[in-house]
Amino acid sequence: MGNFFVVAPVLSVQKEADCALARGLGLARSLDLGEPNGMVKRSWSLAASFARDNGSGSPVASDVETGSWLTSIGTWFHPLETGPNDNGFLLDRYLRLGSDNLAQELEGFFTIIVGDGRTGEIIAITDIIGSCHAFMRAYDSMAVLSGSSLLLAAMDGVSLDAVGCQEFLFTGICYENRTLFSEVKKLEPASVYHFRDGRLKSKTRYWEVSSLRLDSLDAKQAVDSLIDNLVAGVRKIHSTFNRPVCDLTGGYDSRAVVAAFLCEGTPFSTTVSGPANSADVLVSKAIALQEHLPHIHVEGDTFPTYSEVKETLRWTDGEYDLLEYARIANLHRRLAERFDVSINGSFGEVGRGYWWELLFPRIGTREKLDARKVAAKRFAPHPLQVQLFPQNTRLDLLSHFTDMIERTNANIYELPNTLQMDHAYLMMRMQRWQGRIASSTNRIWPCFSLFLLRSVLETLLQTRSRFRHYGSLIRSTLLALQPKLAAVPLEHGYPALPVTCNTIHRFWPYPLYISRRITAKALRMVMKNHGNGPTRNGFWIDEEVQEILRPDEMRLAKILDPAGLDNFVSRSKSGGFSSVGMWSKILTIETALRRLQEHATGGNLA
Repeated sequence: MGNFFVVAPVLSVQKEADCALARGLGLARSLDLGEPNGMVKRSWSLAASFARDNGSGSPVASDVETGSWLTSIGTWFHPLETGPNDNGFLLDRYLRLGSDNLAQELEGFFTIIVGDGRTGEIIAITDIIGSCHAFMRAYDSMAVLSGSSLLLAAMDGVSLDAVGCQEFLFTGICYENRTLFSEVKKLEPASVYHFRDGRLKSKTRYWEVSSLRLDSLDAKQAVDSLIDNLVAGVRKIHSTFNRPVCDLTGGYDSRAVVAAFLCEGTPFSTTVSGPANSADVLVSKAIALQEHLPHIHVEGDTFPTYSEVKETLRWTDGEYDLLEYARIANLHRRLAERFDVSINGSFGEVGRGYWWELLFPRIGTREKLDARKVAAKRFAPHPLQVQLFPQNTRLDLLSHFTDMIERTNANIYELPNTLQMDHAYLMMRMQRWQGRIASSTNRIWPCFSLFLLRSVLETLLQTRSRFRHYGSLIRSTLLALQPKLAAVPLEHGYPALPVTCNTIHRFWPYPLYISRRITAKALRMVMKNHGNGPTRNGFWIDEEVQEILRPDEMRLAKILDPAGLDNFVSRSKSGGFSSVGMWSKILTIETALRRLQEHATGGNLA
């Protein structure tokens, strides 16, 4: 499904609950989320489901005998069922096994919401990374759940979350359970929530990295397991979707996905986007030609208009840069006209020891991760424009992210530092950044990564760290799956083969690649000290943008320093402006706040 809206009321406020449902459905229309394709009403719960833009998704399912119901968003897979187009199967499974057992059986990208007529409970189950975003808002007389944070914000008066807004403006992501609004919270990963009589009664975790058998898979075991689970994932995809299209770039991860599809031998197409002379496009076309694959190259589009940018709010809730997502949405809407699911290689980088270079020379030791170093190198940006926020609410970003990494890894300090790094990367970066993109795209049509399958991700995390380092696991897997595919050079010029005495001569471009990276890093440092690429902001020619970004009338000004905001907006109109990324995120939040004001009168800022 593309979305859901659920009310869990106190039993004595049925009239209020009915009003909440009616208001939610009305807001869904005004916020362009669509009409429900399924609905149930009980004295203890009310629920509505919404199809994706392409019409796909199983509506809310009901059980006549017990009065129970189930709805879901995302793309889930179950070992006994074809997959996410049958909420009825999932409901029957829940009634047989209960929530904890059902959670253990599922894998994929999903949030499942169950109403149990036997107990009057509403249960929410999230995927192991929390990538499929879902949210809750608590009232005195009810709890309200939805796949849209903006819809929940529009239900009633809200206040901006100063921490969430700073995180978003500086990094493009809200972290932990935060959203742009204090009253709306994201559901946590790998969790089972129980609501009853208008309250959250309990929350348990059903998956933890500490329960894995770390370093238990040697090279052969890891390759065999990864191949088996990737190919099994392809079979799951094809059992549900007839026309898959796979991203195919010049890197490792999308190539591994394509190799698994080729091994299974079922029909699929590939796609790549970008300039015709880019390395990604050239490598992608070469692979498609070699393997005789139907291939679609989408050229980079012209700069979107503000009208196109505003439309993306219906998918992103204002939690992803609207200017960036306008291009992503345009690509997926084109593909959705010809295919029924998009497959990508997200999370594959975990198999290559992503960010482990920060652990050198003590990679794999059992010692506490240096959270401050990771925060400085990977999370806390250069503190540009911190004067936008008043001194009393201004975050010390380095300390903020250091503390967040410490909280994320609080119970796994005794594990190898490589696993701690993986955990911080998955639970912070991928849950909120990749998850926001995927959750937005899921409202257009189904999207999925084979590497997010629990069986695949656990294989990566349980492989011995020395075999994951430098991409040995992925290289060896590619060689075993599709040797010809592994031999095709990557975007950097060297092949995706393991480095051996027989192949080392083919890696002569690697020193050049490292040299270019060092040069590029030095150049970025220079640019960081002198501004980030001054450019003229073309959006200022749009009269609506001029109207929205008047500092004295901006809704976001409630949490910003007035003088800092006025100075920032003034500078953004000049030809030498160097903070277009920050500007577009301010425009994103302000666009969301204007939408609340215009289409949801109860959504005014408190």
